[in-house]
Parts: sequence; C-alpha cells; structure tokens
Amino acid sequence: MKSQALPFLAPFFLFMAFLVLEGWFPDQHYFLYPFKTIGVGAVILWFWSSLPRLRPAAPVLSVLTGLLGVVVWIGLDPLAMQLETFFANLFNRVVLAAGLVSWQMPAVGAPIGRNPFLLYPSVEAWVLFGFRLVGISLCVPVLEELFWRGFLMRWLIKEDFTSVPLGTYQPFSFWVTTAFFAVEHGAEWPLGLIVGVMYGVWFLRTKSLGSVMLAHGVTNFLLALYCLATGDWHFLSIVAPSHH
Repeated sequence: MKSQALPFLAPFFLFMAFLVLEGWFPDQHYFLYPFKTIGVGAVILWFWSSLPRLRPAAPVLSVLTGLLGVVVWIGLDPLAMQLETFFANLFNRVVLAAGLVSWQMPAVGAPIGRNPFLLYPSVEAWVLFGFRLVGISLCVPVLEELFWRGFLMRWLIKEDFTSVPLGTYQPFSFWVTTAFFAVEHGAEWPLGLIVGVMYGVWFLRTKSLGSVMLAHGVTNFLLALYCLATGDWHFLSIVAPSHH
C-alpha cells in the first residue's frame, strides 16, 4: 500500500514542507515559490505513469465549475472573514470561561497580501508572478486533488484505497475530506468548505480526478488574475496577522 500511496502523497507533502519553509522566511515567499513550483512539478511528473488517468471527463463543465468557484470565493470573502471572527471570539469566550487563558486564539484578520510589483523591479516581478501563476494553476490543483480526493477520500473507505473506485461516495469519507480541505485554507476555511463541497460533488458526478483538477485549476488561475487586475493580493498570501 505504501508504494501505491506514494504518488498521491509525495507532491502534497513536499508542497507542505515548502509552506513551512515559507512560514519561517515569509519575506522570501516569492523567491521560494519558483523552487516549490519546479520541485513539486518534477515530483508529479516523476510519478505520472503511476497515477490514474487524469484527462478530464467533462472539460467544458469543469471549466464552468471552476468559474463558479472563483465567483463564490471572491464574492463570499467578506462573509467568510466575519464568520471566522465570530467563531474565534466564541472559542475565546468558552476557554476564558473554563479558565484556560493560554488557549485563547489571537486576533483574526484577513491574510496580508504581498504585491510583487511593489516589492521587485518590473521584469523580476513578472517572472516571479509567472511562477506563482503556474504553481497555483497547475501544480496546486494536481497535488491537492491527488491527496484529498485521490487518496484520503478513498483511504477513509478502505485502507487498500486503490481498490475503491474514484468518485465513490461514503458520507464519512466525503465530509472528513471536505473538512480537512477547508481547514487547510486557514482563516479562509469557510470559503474552502463551500468550494470544497463544490469540488467534491463534481468529483462524485464525474468520477474523474482530471475533471476536478481542471475545475480547481480554473478557480486558482482566475483568482490570481483577479489579484493582478485589482491589486488585492490577500487571496494569494500565506501570511495572516498574529497567527502565521
């Protein structure tokens, strides 16, 4: 099982290792991202022949699903921040009432965006943004969907996960996977939850990792272009005040 799982796990955990590194050196985020993109991309290509067929089963509808995903992500962002603040305050009231002062969560705030065009000379900024765009549009959807819906969603049904057909629905595995997918997005977990349900339902309908990867990639690609067009870079940030 370990060898069967490695193609699904390796890109994800390499990506997470880079996130830890970026957390240590947040000011070097844009310089580290090309190494992350190239490294994760190389690992995906290394294991490509061991992966299931990734051609989208419904490309047009997958693109439309991804478009809906970015509309939801941007449109509900203010509400998501309010919801995150509400739950953080509720948690703090509970732990204070229990006398667990040290358990308090720090103040919640929207992630801090970093505009590369204000940080670096123009040519350098375009190159770094290009790597960011490729990483978030191509590498991230593949590595996340391989792990969450290609591996975990099936492994929670049966340890021999490759014997479970892609897109098999089992309530526990579906909702646990969706919850972890949401939590992975930090303060934006409400958005991750809603869009994660969308991706999950699309996966169940198409039985195709390629379809959900395409939808995920379109969402991320358009989100990056939105940041570029509007100058609102918090959607691409890994840093949030007080708790990153």
